[in-house]
Order: sequence, then structure tokens, then C-alpha cells
Amino acid sequence: MNDPTTTEEWMTVARERGADAEAMLPTREASVGPVYMAGYAVECAVKGYLQHRGIPRPRGGQGGHNLKGLWKQAGFRLADLRDADGSKSFFIEQWSTAYRYQANIPQNIPKSGDLIIAAKRLARWLQAQTKRERGQK
Repeated sequence: MNDPTTTEEWMTVARERGADAEAMLPTREASVGPVYMAGYAVECAVKGYLQHRGIPRPRGGQGGHNLKGLWKQAGFRLADLRDADGSKSFFIEQWSTAYRYQANIPQNIPKSGDLIIAAKRLARWLQAQTKRERGQK
């Protein structure tokens, strides 16, 4: 399977992973699955932004899923999130593919529903950044 090759393809996958996370939530709220999937929505949105800007990104391995590293590559700061409750910054600072090995959501993170909403907002913000920058060119 090949990675998306355009900004819009990355953003489409981001929306799909967000929808997947949201669909899982009602029946799997205690599972880490929805949060794990929401992290991939954010990852795809950041990669879409990197694609838009022509910024090279890691093509595999841990670096390809390191949201903090991808966020920095994009030139963003945590302050850009305007995240009073920490739910958006969770994805940049704490989310990891290691969640795939956990059955349930850890106790020390925000609620699954709040994280799903935050991930979708973060992905929409990244999409808006690409659209705004296209308009400036």
C-alpha cells in the first residue's frame, strides 16, 4: 500500500480516521482504540500540511509516527494549539503508536470523547492552514 501523494489525499485519510475514531467511541469508550485511531487522524493531517509546504518527512519507522517531531518539522509550536484543557496537545506530546498494545485507555489522560473532538478540531485546523496558505500564494 502506498502513502497518499497529495495534500488532499492526506486530508481525506485524516477525515476518515477521525470518522473511524468517532464511530468506535459509542461502543468502545473504555478502549484505547478510538484514541489510537484519532492519533492517526492528527498524523495524517500533519503529513498533509508537510506535503502542502513541500517539507520532507520521515518515510517510515518511529519518526514517521512521532507527532511531536512532525509538528516541529511543520514549524508549529504547542502555543499554536490554543489548548486550555490539554486535549489537543495530548496528541503532540503524549500520543504514541505504543497505544496499540494497550487494551484500555490510561487513567492519566483526558476522556476519550474529549480527545476525539480535539483530534478532529486539530485536523480541521491543519486543513484550514493549508487552504489559507493556498489563498496567499
